[in-house]
Amino acid sequence: MNILDMLLIAFMNLWRRKLRAFLTVLGMVIGTASIVVMVSLGIGINESFRENYERAGSLTTINVNSYRMIETKEKDSGKVIGGRAEEVVLNDKSVQAFKRLSGVVAVMPMYETWGSVKSGQYITDLSILGVDLEAAEAFGFNLAEGRMARPNTGTNYEVVFGSWTLKGFYNPKTGKQALDAEGNSRITLEHSRFQLTFDWSNIYGDQGGMIPPEGETIAKGKYYKLNAVGVLSEEGNNNSYYSLMDVNAIKRLAKENKQFIGIDTSKYSQIWVKCADIDDVLAVQEQIIEMGYGAYSLQDALKAAQESSKQLQMLLGAIGGVALLVAAIGIMNTMMMSIYERTREIGIIKVLGCRMSNIAGLFLTEAAYIGFFGGALGLALSYTLSFILNRFLLGNVGLSSVIPLYLSLGALTFSVFVA
Repeated sequence: MNILDMLLIAFMNLWRRKLRAFLTVLGMVIGTASIVVMVSLGIGINESFRENYERAGSLTTINVNSYRMIETKEKDSGKVIGGRAEEVVLNDKSVQAFKRLSGVVAVMPMYETWGSVKSGQYITDLSILGVDLEAAEAFGFNLAEGRMARPNTGTNYEVVFGSWTLKGFYNPKTGKQALDAEGNSRITLEHSRFQLTFDWSNIYGDQGGMIPPEGETIAKGKYYKLNAVGVLSEEGNNNSYYSLMDVNAIKRLAKENKQFIGIDTSKYSQIWVKCADIDDVLAVQEQIIEMGYGAYSLQDALKAAQESSKQLQMLLGAIGGVALLVAAIGIMNTMMMSIYERTREIGIIKVLGCRMSNIAGLFLTEAAYIGFFGGALGLALSYTLSFILNRFLLGNVGLSSVIPLYLSLGALTFSVFVA
C-alpha cells in the first residue's frame, strides 16, 4: 500500500463517520486554540516589556558610569554580605579602550552640567550635556528642527536646545511664560538672540548668587553669546530635555567658571557605548566590567523582567496544555473504539495481503488527519480570539496577544504529533 492509497483510504474512513470525526476534531480545535492563545499572551507580555524599555532608551546603549560596585565577602565562606561603591576615572584613555571592543560602533564621552539662558526679558534654565557631537545622532539624539551643533571654534558656542527649552522661557519679574495666545513660544531659533551664563546672580540678582566666605569675594560670572542651531525631537529620545553642546566647549567653559560649575575636566561624568546589535550588548558590557568600570544597560532590566515573566508563561502554557491533553485523550478514545468496531474490516484487509504495519499506518494516518484539521481550525480560532482580545480587551491595559509564525507552525506540527 503506497502513501497516496493510505491517505485516500484514511480520509474516506473518516468521511464515513463524519459526526464522530467532527466531534474529535472539535476537541483538538479547542485544545490547539487554548494553548496558542495562552502562549501568545506570554509572548505579548515579553513584547510589552521590550517596547517599554525601548521607549525608555536604546537597548543597544551601555552607560559606563564613574562608580563600580565592589562585593564584600566573608573570609571563611566567601559568601557575599554586602558591597561598596568605588570611584573610577573615565577619561580619553577609557574612550579609546571602549572603541577597540568588538561589536562597538560608537562611543560618546560627556559632561553633565547646568546653565541659564537669557533672551531679551525672558530667561530659562538648561540642563546641558557636553557630548561628542559627531556621535550624537548614533545615540538617538534626533532633531525636530534646525541642525546639529558643530564642535567649538574660538568663542563660537553652538547649542541644540532640548525639546521643551523654547517653551520654558519666562519673564522673571512677572512669572509669565513667553507664549502667545495659541501656546506657541515667542522665542524662536531664527529671530531670538541668546546669552549663556553660569552665574545665577546674573539672572536672579544677588539673591541668586553664591554667598562667599567671610572676607572673600567671588568674581562676577560672564555672559557668553550662544548660537542656538536646533531643537531635539521627543520621539525616540529619552534625553530630549537636555540641551547639547560640544564636549570641548563645556570643558573650556568649566575652566573659566570653576566657582560656578565645579566640573573636574580631567574626567568625564559618564561615557555611552553604542553596540551594533542587541545581541552584542551583554558581551560588551561584561568586557567593560572586567576592565574595572561600572556599566549598566537597559538589557539588564529587560533580562530581569523577562526572567520574572517566564513563570507566568509556563503557567499559561500549562493551562492551554491541559485542554490539548484532554483533546489527545479524546482522539485516543475515538481511535481505540474505531479499532474495536472495525475488527472485521481489519481481518479482510489482512486477508487481502496487507501487513500489520500498513494497518497501523492507516489508523495513525486517520489520527494525523484529525490532528491536522483540528490544528488548522484551532489556529484560525486562535487568530480570531487574538484579534478580539487586542481590539476590545487588552489594548486598554497595555498588553497584547502576539502569535508569531513559529508559534503557528509549531502548534500545527505539535497537533499532528499529539494526535
